[in-house]
Amino acid sequence: MKHEDIYLRVRKLIDERELDDESLDEANGELLDLLDEDDECAWAYGLLSEIYYWTGENAESDEKLFYFNEGVEYGEQGVELDEDCVEASFWLAANWGSYGQEKGIMKSLSLVNPIKETIERVMETDEGFFYGGPHRILGRLYNRAPGFPISIGDNKKSEKHLLKAVELGPKFFLNHLFLAELYISMRKKEKAREQLDWIIETPANKNHEREDDGYKKKAEALLDLLD
Repeated sequence: MKHEDIYLRVRKLIDERELDDESLDEANGELLDLLDEDDECAWAYGLLSEIYYWTGENAESDEKLFYFNEGVEYGEQGVELDEDCVEASFWLAANWGSYGQEKGIMKSLSLVNPIKETIERVMETDEGFFYGGPHRILGRLYNRAPGFPISIGDNKKSEKHLLKAVELGPKFFLNHLFLAELYISMRKKEKAREQLDWIIETPANKNHEREDDGYKKKAEALLDLLD
């Protein structure tokens, strides 16, 4: 890998973003400095896309579209340089998904095929990337998209991919939350309850307590709806 020392340093800053509110800004600065020297480093665009994804996830509702769109643009730049770059492709797909969710159903439908094609390419390279991320995104896509003939929605395919995501990333709370939401949409309340109970009862991952506590609150709200 080119510039591996910078990659490892930036990766650490992103992973420890909850320990210091300046971590993502510092990581962003290092990546921009790197691209000033080497503007063909595809993974650097991918990590910038990731930074904007996390920033968008935690932004105020009226700012989310801006950050997710920025994430899309950086991801697209990385994929244009190297379509096999896992970081650029994965975070492009993640930002597309969040952008489409914020923008509304018609925009989301236009993004279904690009997300599917991009994340399937990541899956061929590393299906376990980011705690089973390719399976998580594809499973979510099959659950959220309308079914035939409008789009590709298919809850059986969704379940297959989300179960695989849980297998590959058993401690990643979002895998369990998406699986629970799928089971709720399928009216499989007991299976949904199993996943929600796991989220609520499992201690948060170290250095990601704030993120996991957010998933716990969502799980508690969904569990209340099941009762």
